[in-house]
Amino acid sequence: MKKLLFLLIYFFSMNNSSAFHETDVAKKDIAMLGGLWTQMIVYSQMCSDDQYYDQVIDRLNESPRFLKYTQEIEHLTERQRLAWERGELGATEVIQSGGTDCETMASVIWEWFGEQ
Repeated sequence: MKKLLFLLIYFFSMNNSSAFHETDVAKKDIAMLGGLWTQMIVYSQMCSDDQYYDQVIDRLNESPRFLKYTQEIEHLTERQRLAWERGELGATEVIQSGGTDCETMASVIWEWFGEQ
């Protein structure tokens, strides 16, 4: 859990000239990433006993896609930030309602960052 939080904070502080606001990225894609980030945080905090935990968390450190998206988060426009927050809220609702579990979150995270 501490590894993931440290990694997120580290990459939030980095600057990247190729940001989402410089390209035409759909709000639904930004919202999806907001939901994904929420799942990653919940997974890191609540699923440390999951059989895939170490593999998923370690993969984040190596994923080019994760590194790229993490660097671009700080460059979101106001509209993109609102879309991101909507994605976070949606994922939070699903998690709180019991609509997902640790294995499902691990699978979603792996689909985004494990194979890339």
